[in-house]
Amino acid sequence: MKEQNIKTRAPLVIINWTNEEGARFFPLLGSYCVYAEQSILEDAHASISTDNSSLTMGGELAKIGYVGDGPNYFDEFPISGHFEIHVEQHTDLEKAGKPIGWVEGWQGMTWYNVVFHSDDGHVNTKPTYGRRDTLAASAKPINELENLAYEMNGYTTTTGIHLPPAKLAFSYANSLKSHPFGSCSIQSKTKVVFCLMHKEAEGLEATGEEIVKRINSIAGQRGLEYELARDIHLLPGNFWPEAITCVRDACGDKGIASRTGTGHDSTMITLKVPTPMVFVRAKDGISHSPKEWSDKDDCAEGALVLGKSVLNFDELLKQKVAGLHV
Repeated sequence: MKEQNIKTRAPLVIINWTNEEGARFFPLLGSYCVYAEQSILEDAHASISTDNSSLTMGGELAKIGYVGDGPNYFDEFPISGHFEIHVEQHTDLEKAGKPIGWVEGWQGMTWYNVVFHSDDGHVNTKPTYGRRDTLAASAKPINELENLAYEMNGYTTTTGIHLPPAKLAFSYANSLKSHPFGSCSIQSKTKVVFCLMHKEAEGLEATGEEIVKRINSIAGQRGLEYELARDIHLLPGNFWPEAITCVRDACGDKGIASRTGTGHDSTMITLKVPTPMVFVRAKDGISHSPKEWSDKDDCAEGALVLGKSVLNFDELLKQKVAGLHV
């Protein structure tokens, strides 16, 4: 844009948001939850490492000199719009033979964590009958989650299995954890973190209500105490129509409409300002894998669409300002 002497009404800012995925620190969607004023900076810095250690995101940022001095919130650093480019993570573009697309909205997502509690004991000497094994009990809701995905026409996910040393505290890591560590110990504390996803708000709420009922029933049948928390709750929604139009016009006949199945930076920023997304075609729809791949020509198309979309939106801003002065 600088080489072509393109000047926008508002300055352009490139942002690389920290901890979108929650891959190392949980909860996910960290930075832009703070920026969109859905969370606070201190909570983001307190995010616990997913390896169940005592490391925090704030502490690790400090180690490498990456703790800035702000601004951190929208009111401190307001923007006019937010445009994001991302691999599609699905096959709609590939099936349509299109390199790019405009994203109209997202499906709903809810993250829960449940911790079952009972008593310690020796697994080889205590009879199976009457044993309160929380790890064995945790298999039941994991099974029920898979059943619910089919029953409710949605998605459910329980992520990973990890057995930490007994001395480590239980974090909000996105996996299954149990205690105490040992080859002959009845597991008296087990944590399961899972996600529910649905394209419809009613379906998401109904799935959540149903799994809560089933967890309560499972705990009652096995005589377990439990704690249940809903960490993140994002209803399905749509991006701003005027912003979507900017991307659609930039795509032209090279793109099609799409929806995202997961959370992105934009699903929070859209609470504050017009926000659309640009999708780039992914081979076989694979993501979060070494096999994830987008052709370099598709990436180039995506970058061009991103730039054109921003310029379309900038022109929209100019027209609005002109209208105010008429």
